[in-house]
Amino acid sequence: MILMKKMTLLKRTLLWLSVISFVSFLLLVCIVWQVRGTIRDHGLFYIQKILHHKINTIGMYVDGRYAALNNLTQLISFALQHQNMDEINSWTKVSNDLDGNLETFAHNNHFYDIFLIMTNGDIALTVKNEKDLHTNLLSGPYRDTQLARVFRDALKNSKPYLSDFNYYEPSHDHAAFIAEPIVKQGKIIAILAVQIDNKVIQSVVNDASELGETGEVLTLVLRNAKPMSMFATRHTKIPPYTFLKLPRDYPIHEALHGGEGEKYMIDQTGDNAVVAWGYQKDLRCGMIIKIDENELLHDWYKQTRSLLLLFFIGVVVVFGMLIVAIRSFAKPIQELSRNAILISNGNYDIEINNSQYDHEWQLLTDAFEKMANEIKLRMVQLKETNSALTTQKSEIEDFNRTLEGRIEAKTHSLQEYIAIVDENIITSQTNEFGIITYASKAFCQISGYSKEQLVGQNHRIIRHPDMPDELFKNLWATISDGKTWSGEIKNKKSDGSYYWVDTVISPNIEEGKILGYTAIRHDITDKKTIEELAITDSMTGLYNRRNYIKTIQEEINRVKRHRSSMALMMVDVDNFKLYNDTYGHQAGDTVLNQVAEVLKFYTSRSGEYAFRLGGEEFGIVFSDMSVEEYFDLGNRIRKAIEALAIVHEKNSAVKYVTVSIGIAVFDPDSKMSCDELYKEADDQLYTAKEQGRNRVMIKS
Repeated sequence: MILMKKMTLLKRTLLWLSVISFVSFLLLVCIVWQVRGTIRDHGLFYIQKILHHKINTIGMYVDGRYAALNNLTQLISFALQHQNMDEINSWTKVSNDLDGNLETFAHNNHFYDIFLIMTNGDIALTVKNEKDLHTNLLSGPYRDTQLARVFRDALKNSKPYLSDFNYYEPSHDHAAFIAEPIVKQGKIIAILAVQIDNKVIQSVVNDASELGETGEVLTLVLRNAKPMSMFATRHTKIPPYTFLKLPRDYPIHEALHGGEGEKYMIDQTGDNAVVAWGYQKDLRCGMIIKIDENELLHDWYKQTRSLLLLFFIGVVVVFGMLIVAIRSFAKPIQELSRNAILISNGNYDIEINNSQYDHEWQLLTDAFEKMANEIKLRMVQLKETNSALTTQKSEIEDFNRTLEGRIEAKTHSLQEYIAIVDENIITSQTNEFGIITYASKAFCQISGYSKEQLVGQNHRIIRHPDMPDELFKNLWATISDGKTWSGEIKNKKSDGSYYWVDTVISPNIEEGKILGYTAIRHDITDKKTIEELAITDSMTGLYNRRNYIKTIQEEINRVKRHRSSMALMMVDVDNFKLYNDTYGHQAGDTVLNQVAEVLKFYTSRSGEYAFRLGGEEFGIVFSDMSVEEYFDLGNRIRKAIEALAIVHEKNSAVKYVTVSIGIAVFDPDSKMSCDELYKEADDQLYTAKEQGRNRVMIKS
């Protein structure tokens, strides 16, 4: 303010004009910046649109492969309807008839290879005739490949499924497969599988026609919990199928877990870029698209430079015109300014000779004299007030020092309490979406994760696959309603092992709104381990008879509640006593373990159970199927055990180890008790034994 009083009117006017110009410049910058924001927002929409186009194009391509595989399956089924598929010559004739057509079909539908696989796992036919031909997918060198996986899945579930991309040695490349069963007269007689051609998907991913000069696409999948590139990139030249170490905040991590979004960020090369990410569910891969921000804003930079140049030219012209106008009346204003400076320096007893001024200036000088007298009176009052305030300030400072000491002591005690809780209580907090915002040291210690690895992640990171979906649906329904949930949960550690906790989860509510959730846990792993040992058969690892008695009643109650169905399958090894007498009890134990492994394979999903009820007798519980599906599943289990080809010379059915299966079906209107259901399955098993063994019997 003092500096303003020392200025002449001309300088002061020029100063205000400078301020106005500066404010106008700021407004101009705001407008330009708003335009920049609009362009950036459009850029986010544009790159997200490109990403969705690529994801949808890949999805349509995968859907087309499913349809092509189904058409080929129908074609082969039609060709086989008059063939006796129990004879190997029949397959050879069909292979010769379709060989040329299959190669053309593979080329036209972008399949790298087509496989015809027998139900015992033998690869009977391929288009490429690579070294996987005539191998066995259940016991051969490629039993752990994705091809073997989709074969087993199609054999078990009778529906097609696209596998992950993994290295496939016969093709010397990464490959993904789809398989579908060939059914004749209601029976699966073979599996038809196709190998996806990577080049079509790669051409969609690497199409840079809409990405300008700097745009590129990065596509990754999770392999062993690590991101791996699927295809080479445009500029960074990342080779395909390479494991990458990306920062935790890089959006590809969110994309790999099903998330999507777009934002501006600094990329790995240090450049500002616009980035969009998403998840392709068919390939189970994350995809990220990037364009340099400078390329996106190139036109904006050019227009901004032109606009600023015009603005500065206008300011210079206005300044020149104003200087010319002010000089005509600057003298009287300068005189009054000198008197105003005297007043500002404390000289309130001033006299101004204003007779030489116009009437308006005379009014102004009179106001100055009145103002000087008023200021003089106010200064006396202010000195008295200042003295009183100084005394009050000293008293307040003494009080503040005392209060700060008390607060510091309370804070220290609170920090000690928080440290004790953090060290000893297994607790965590999440936001309303289940994203972890806090994890205690005790939680990190039992889970094997660090705080940095947990915070920001969804609580699903510790979810164990053994826990049923119904439990978590009930949990979320309870806490989302503002209530507290408690129960026992099996969690997964960072190294893949598990632990059990008794958990209480409460919502954090403020002003009637749920802001997040707090979970407090108690380690009960030792207790659950003892319980598990009590219900598990020590030799086979299956559930024992004690757990069967508990589980069968729970399943009957569940079927009645949900109005569904369940089946109890009694499985008995044929002529097992003769096997023990012939090959010894140690060999007999080995047979029981091999049979148990087959039963584990067919009861890997939630709600499916396998029990060893005693000796060579086993029980299996399945649910939510029709009578025909239960019967078909029983036959697949019987054939899988026979396919083990364990020699049993004294078996009356065949010269391998076989089983007989009896099935009892329980529907929601059934009046059978647990014991009656067991007796019905045992009666059907007895009938299977009487009718020659190695067969399945079910009451229709």
